[in-house]
Amino acid sequence: MAGMDVADKGITSRDAMSRWLRSSTGLHGDLHWHQVAGGLSNITYVVTGGAGRRVVVRRPPLGELTGGAHDVLREARIMAALNSTAVPVPMILATCPDLDVAGAPFYVMDHAAGAVLDTAAAARQVPVGQRRSLGLQLVGVLASLQAVDLDAVGLTSLWRRTPYLQRQIRRWNAQWKATSGRPVPAIDHVSFRLQKVLPALTPQPDCLVHGDFRFGNVMVTAGPEPGISALLDWELATTGHPLADLGFLGARVQAPAGVLVPGPDPSAVEGFPAYGDLVDRFHQLTGVSVADLPVFVALSAWRWAIIAEGIHQRFARGEMGEVHSDVGWHRRRVELLATFAADVLG
Repeated sequence: MAGMDVADKGITSRDAMSRWLRSSTGLHGDLHWHQVAGGLSNITYVVTGGAGRRVVVRRPPLGELTGGAHDVLREARIMAALNSTAVPVPMILATCPDLDVAGAPFYVMDHAAGAVLDTAAAARQVPVGQRRSLGLQLVGVLASLQAVDLDAVGLTSLWRRTPYLQRQIRRWNAQWKATSGRPVPAIDHVSFRLQKVLPALTPQPDCLVHGDFRFGNVMVTAGPEPGISALLDWELATTGHPLADLGFLGARVQAPAGVLVPGPDPSAVEGFPAYGDLVDRFHQLTGVSVADLPVFVALSAWRWAIIAEGIHQRFARGEMGEVHSDVGWHRRRVELLATFAADVLG
């Protein structure tokens, strides 16, 4: 085992995971594993067994981990609790905290129907006449998410005592120090500006925040009318300001060229609602004031830059299993996002 590289260790743990899946989830026959390239924080596999049954396995990346974003068992617990709400989530089938199985915890969920609109090309497969309604559906899911009674569904532990923006600034500053070995002045500038605007924000009651809310994290079904069957990737979920997820969606739609390759965010594809329309729909559904929204767009772009730096570092160290990517591109987009965040704040 000492002579194995990181990718080899991932394959070895997969054998043990296959045995566990057969005994714990009812999968049978030869298991075929396919690593999904879209998730760049935790590692996601689609596993197909006998009779074509498919499940999804989520585990942390290989190598040393920083921050709390890789707590896959927490992610599974949140989705299991939301199964009884109007928020569409996959059914959690099993969790494995036993490190002897794969060297890390992991969980298994149903494979939700549909496809992920993770690129502009995928979004263009939706008929033009159906794109606007689908875009507005995404905001409807966000409104359902914010309406969840966390105490009633057993997620009381998600509540935080400190204000969301203050907490985010502290957390992501610490993450930047832990993951980056280089100076990016715009990161520090945005951190300073965000702290300056804190006192001027209009207070809003906290709600559930997904943390990575976008078309790339939902399953979309086809048919006479497309629909959203599942909201995925809850690793960054917390409680906080109701403009947090809408701000992140704004950062995605308005991201500068070069941040998203090979094209814009799916929400920015022609025929989908303009960001202003999404904001108006959100206000209609929730009644939440959107006056402070630019602050949350900037916060989201800044946080995204810091996450991108962590991804850059993991690819550079070869810790993302069988998925390979342009390390230089991940490095460049850190500067692009940080500069964009600074421009939004002015």
